[in-house]
Amino acid sequence: MLTTLVLGAMQGGVVFADGFESGKLDGWGDNRGTIEITEQDPYEGKKCVQFTGEVGTREGAHLVHWFMPGTDEVAVKWAVKFADDFDQGDFMHLCAVGGNRTDNKWSSMGQAGKKPTGTDFFVTNLEPWSDYGRNPKPGRLMFYSYWPDMKKSGDGMYWGNNLLSDPPIIVPRGKWMVMSMWVKLNAPGKSDGEQAFWMDGKLGGHWQGIRFRDSDVLRLNSLSLDLYLHDSKKINVCWFDDVVVSRQKFEWMKL
Repeated sequence: MLTTLVLGAMQGGVVFADGFESGKLDGWGDNRGTIEITEQDPYEGKKCVQFTGEVGTREGAHLVHWFMPGTDEVAVKWAVKFADDFDQGDFMHLCAVGGNRTDNKWSSMGQAGKKPTGTDFFVTNLEPWSDYGRNPKPGRLMFYSYWPDMKKSGDGMYWGNNLLSDPPIIVPRGKWMVMSMWVKLNAPGKSDGEQAFWMDGKLGGHWQGIRFRDSDVLRLNSLSLDLYLHDSKKINVCWFDDVVVSRQKFEWMKL
């Protein structure tokens, strides 16, 4: 089963949709970590998928769907719920849209701390940020993005830049919410790209004038569902449901 938001988008170039009702993960690749289909309180229908992050450093779970060779515009939505006691510590990643080379679907993987060149990769994550405990867990919704004009971090590395919801959108625990993001690529070499995100239909931020790439060898072509915990002091659980990838904005995405 898919939500009315999804059904309203089906004429809008949907390239992938999964409500996990099949009980299988056949539409996903690069399956890592503790992931299971469950009937425990799905968002809709009878099933959803549960991710578990174990105690330790760089723990979590990860699923990727590639839609190669890709597209120059993508809208993604999914439902997510965090456990009542979810506490990731300081840092985590949730879901990402990746720009891989059309001749290498892995080119955006394993690039943490690197500045994109304009022809190798770009990636933008939608995730909550705890801000070292200043925000209620799991945190304030933001983009964590890599692109060629990103700023250098204080340690000399190029860690993803934080693009924060303003006014802040605090992600709750213990309830389902619908997250969504939209990315439109720039014409190669120009700075006319855009990206935006929403939670439960509320716009969290819209950024324009972005140079994601310098060549059309890079396109939008992957979605990852993640529960990536940098330093987890406890077992953390979240659930995903009703994932949809479209080539254009859903009609309810207002900017």
